[in-house]
Amino acid sequence: MSFLEKMKMAGKAMVDSGAKTMLKTDVVFLEREIKNRKQKFGLEMYDLMEALEDDTSLSVEEKEGRIRLAFDITRRDVAATKVKINLKFEEMATMEADTSASLTKRRPLSAEGSAYDDSMVSEGSDAEYGHRPY
Repeated sequence: MSFLEKMKMAGKAMVDSGAKTMLKTDVVFLEREIKNRKQKFGLEMYDLMEALEDDTSLSVEEKEGRIRLAFDITRRDVAATKVKINLKFEEMATMEADTSASLTKRRPLSAEGSAYDDSMVSEGSDAEYGHRPY
């Protein structure tokens, strides 16, 4: 592996590390969004139940339907945010797999079974005389 390839890999690793940190930050914000949505649901539910308790014109089934609707909307919002979180984790896993693959990438072996190649030979070296550098 040449010096340039090593530098490219190091640069890519740094970029991937920064991107992974950004994804982790995104996950934290999304988890906070779920918590805030659940808290908002609690406040909405209290106000709704208080209003429904005072409203005698609605049947029990209608009251339950309104409560159920408020819950279903909140559950849908939370589920959508969880999907976003899962996508962030998938992106992180993909980055880790790409980084692992590039780190384990090796030069193919020569016919003799070593990782030696002609780029390792400089002019005027022992290679001219059939000696291989080890």
